[in-house]
Amino acid sequence: MNTNSEKRKKQLILIVDDVPINLEVLDSLLGEKYDIAVAISGEQSLELVERISPDLILLDIIMPEMDGFEVCRRLKSSDKTKEVPIIFLTGKTETEDVIKGFETGATDYVTKPFNTLELLARVHTHLELKRSRDIQRELIFRLQEKTREIERASLIVATANKNITESIRYAKMIQLSLLPNPDTIKSFLPESFFIWMPRDIVGGDFIFCDYFQEGFIIAMIDCTGHGVPGAFVTMIASFGLRKIIRDQGCHDPARILGQLSFIVKTTLQQDTGYALSNDGLDAAICFIPAHKKSDSFNLTFAGANLPLYCLCKGEVITVKGDRQSLGYKRSDLSFNFRNHTVPVKKGMMLYMATDGITDQLGGETACRFGTERFRQTLRAIVSEPCEKQRELILRTFEAHKGDSPQVDDVTVMGFRFGDQ
Repeated sequence: MNTNSEKRKKQLILIVDDVPINLEVLDSLLGEKYDIAVAISGEQSLELVERISPDLILLDIIMPEMDGFEVCRRLKSSDKTKEVPIIFLTGKTETEDVIKGFETGATDYVTKPFNTLELLARVHTHLELKRSRDIQRELIFRLQEKTREIERASLIVATANKNITESIRYAKMIQLSLLPNPDTIKSFLPESFFIWMPRDIVGGDFIFCDYFQEGFIIAMIDCTGHGVPGAFVTMIASFGLRKIIRDQGCHDPARILGQLSFIVKTTLQQDTGYALSNDGLDAAICFIPAHKKSDSFNLTFAGANLPLYCLCKGEVITVKGDRQSLGYKRSDLSFNFRNHTVPVKKGMMLYMATDGITDQLGGETACRFGTERFRQTLRAIVSEPCEKQRELILRTFEAHKGDSPQVDDVTVMGFRFGDQ
């Protein structure tokens, strides 16, 4: 069985000496363990070294035309050969010669006649050091290559991420255009506010408003998920509401929910056996008649898993929606949603919210914000002006969330009729 040392390629030693017998002795001494190349002059060694890239050079100093010092100086001045260890093997034993040898760049200095064991030990040591340096340089080179690959990949990812993010940010502008203009809302709900806070750049929540001679519709929609998938469903739902309310002239909240479920389900082909998705939405819809200066009137509310909160004189009344979502594969298109008639008195405050606020985790125990905490918050702020209420809800939400990530899109709307 071959050992690791047997598998390794032999290292190459270049012997430079103008005396043939010296070359023969060194070749016989080193040739069994190492590959050997020889040169009989300085000029020949410089030509040869360019072709063979030796791992070690044994260099005599006293040679005709170009001595070993000059050969060493030239080798060390070349980027290709400056790292090759050079051992002077020479009969020049004067101290100044030894010093000069090291000054020209030699790695070691062995005088003739040499001790065989000492020479073998020095050759072995410098070759092992050379091998270690080569391995280290190779590892550094590979690491640098990997680093460059990672940097190139990171640049590609960063560029792609930038392009995607810019695209999604533009999509947010489109989604924002679907939201009602706050000034338009205030034209028929002067005392009102809304919070639209997607978890990501775009979201699956949105508010819809439309008004006509008999009154106006206000709806809150919570589509499947959040981010880009949720935003796609909001587009379908927004189109559906406009078709139902404007084109078909339907102003009945319960009927709107049923027809919206049909549009979402059939648009996504979730009424077929080959549907690829299973998406839908929850919703809360109010029809508010054109009451003008009336001190009391009735509004009509219908909900699909979303409630309406009514606050009057410190009491919170929760009008629950039906336990039925819209548009999913399992959504029952024959389900009859119920309308709730809500008596509205002067000064009453009404709220609609998606479950993003109540499902938010926070606090030391990572507990939900919860419906009861939300009701308590509404009870505590109901007497404040609407813009102040918006600020207080956000402040309470952020205090609970703390450093926890936002878990879902958060949408809240509040509106009041007449003075308190």
